[in-house]
Amino acid sequence: MAMAVVNRCAVGVYPSEQLLDWARRLELEVDAAGAREPCLYLIPDYDTQEEAEEILAEVYEAIFEAELDYWHRDIGAWPAERTYPVFRKWFDVRFYPLIQDLVADELTATELDDEFVGTITTALEGMAKAP
Repeated sequence: MAMAVVNRCAVGVYPSEQLLDWARRLELEVDAAGAREPCLYLIPDYDTQEEAEEILAEVYEAIFEAELDYWHRDIGAWPAERTYPVFRKWFDVRFYPLIQDLVADELTATELDDEFVGTITTALEGMAKAP
């Protein structure tokens, strides 16, 4: 099996108790399978922890909105203040500096549109309801 290193790093975003408290107030399912699992986001390569933090500070808004959308599609229910300090309170973050690809097929990307997000959301909801 061939192994390749991808020219990206990743950041794992885990829901913190603050996010889970918000979800509970909206009566969202926080105990479902996968609700506390991280979402991984590919970010540019970095050499130091400081550089990783700088990259995250530049892209956190997109991650914050993607996570809130995953939890609850109604933008009106999202917190009004979505600053970087709020993001760091709502999510525990872990950086992954090395991504290795164990799949021989070419790496591809799919643009996220409402139809694709809806399909993924439906699949995840189905997984959460499975015994």
